[in-house]
Amino acid sequence: MSALAVAAHVADGRVFPNIAPNNAQTPYVVYARISSAPENTLANGAPIDNVRLQLDCFDTTYAGAVAVAEAVKAALAASAITHLLLLEQDQFEPEALLHRVILDFSIWH
Repeated sequence: MSALAVAAHVADGRVFPNIAPNNAQTPYVVYARISSAPENTLANGAPIDNVRLQLDCFDTTYAGAVAVAEAVKAALAASAITHLLLLEQDQFEPEALLHRVILDFSIWH
């Protein structure tokens, strides 16, 4: 199961690539691939990639945005996906009047 499939189980499935549609119902998650780096393996082993994935969790309240972020982290922790949380940051989007929790993951697959 991919990290995006895991994340799709939160925010009632409102998970969007790169940007949310206008007037998207909150809460929702926006994801973006920050980088993807293939790793070399020895002796023709199975190829492995390291993807840096940013998931932005939005809601009208700070507590709601934090709850969505916690649900994303819990879903990944319960999965078999090898991941590492690199960054967690809180922001407020004044134009949209939304709270945002940024999760930056390193994911191996």
